[in-house]
Amino acid sequence: MLKVLKWLLYIFGITVVLPVLFFAFLFYVSGGDLCSNVIHAELPSPDNKYKAVIFQRDCGATSGFSTQISIVKADKALPNDSGNIFVIKGHPETHATELTWLSNQELLINTKLDGSEFKAEQRFGLINPISIRYAPAIGVATGDN
Repeated sequence: MLKVLKWLLYIFGITVVLPVLFFAFLFYVSGGDLCSNVIHAELPSPDNKYKAVIFQRDCGATSGFSTQISIVKADKALPNDSGNIFVIKGHPETHATELTWLSNQELLINTKLDGSEFKAEQRFGLINPISIRYAPAIGVATGDN
């Protein structure tokens, strides 16, 4: 009886525990994130300390496209994270906005905020924060009459 129990535990370990450990290892090695970012555009700040990055974040077939904007140090790559200042539903080809650095500490995102945004920060950073302004681009229809 003890021998049969050992064999059952051995078979259970091979058929259940090993595959679970294998997939957990693959998830760990892949960084644990099923999302990826595709850069649409980058705009360096006037002093080249930062860059504003417009990108598409793709988290697989079950999620739709999203256009996101992050501010990162100019010498750093865009991390595989969600946008740190602006997130809106839609593909960058149809929802990407124009960016304008007004100064080293002020970024203008040329879009009208209408409540459909998931994130629309007003500043970035704690020490010497970068101010973020939103305004529709001149000559762009806003839907207001």
